[in-house]
This record gives sequence, structure tokens and C-alpha cells, in this order.
Amino acid sequence: MSQYPSNRKMVKSMKWFRRKKKESLHFEDAARFNWVLDTNQELQDGMARLAEQFTSLTEESYTQKALELFRKAGLELSPEDLKMLLALRRETDQMLLRKEGKDEQE
Repeated sequence: MSQYPSNRKMVKSMKWFRRKKKESLHFEDAARFNWVLDTNQELQDGMARLAEQFTSLTEESYTQKALELFRKAGLELSPEDLKMLLALRRETDQMLLRKEGKDEQE
């Protein structure tokens, strides 16, 4: 008999180690994010000031400062949530610009 536990025993003993699956973002989350970003002047001003500092900040520092601004605006986000919501916003903006361009051509 080996002195090391079998894989099955090891897996059972490590179940506590697994992280809970994080809830995914929903449409309502994206809508609220966009609404707060579009309507909260303090957040807009803070993001503009943060953009001016972009070249002197690390990505981690920039993300933490952005998360702090969103917390002050009432949104609790993880770094992953922030990146996903910003990517969704950028994609939505691009889709709307393409649609607007098609409408103008007609």
C-alpha cells in the first residue's frame, strides 16, 4: 500500500478548497452600469481625471482607482466585472455607431 492517498481520496479531501462559482453578469447589471456611468457627473469627472493619469499608473492601480470611483457611485464591482462591463459597453457603442452609419447612408 502506498503512503500517498489515492486520487479519489485527495479529491474528496480538497472539496473545501474549491471556490464557489461566481454569478455571471446579467442584462440588468450592464444596464445599471451604463446608467450610472452616463448620469453620475461625479463618476464622469473622476473617470476623466483618472484617464489623465493613465500613463503613470499600472493596470492594477488604474483598476483599483476605477473600482473605488464606482463604489462611491453605488456600484460594487470586482475587477473582472469592471473589465467585462467596459468591454460590453465598448461593443455596444460600436454596434450603435455602425447602425447609425447605415441609417445615414439610406
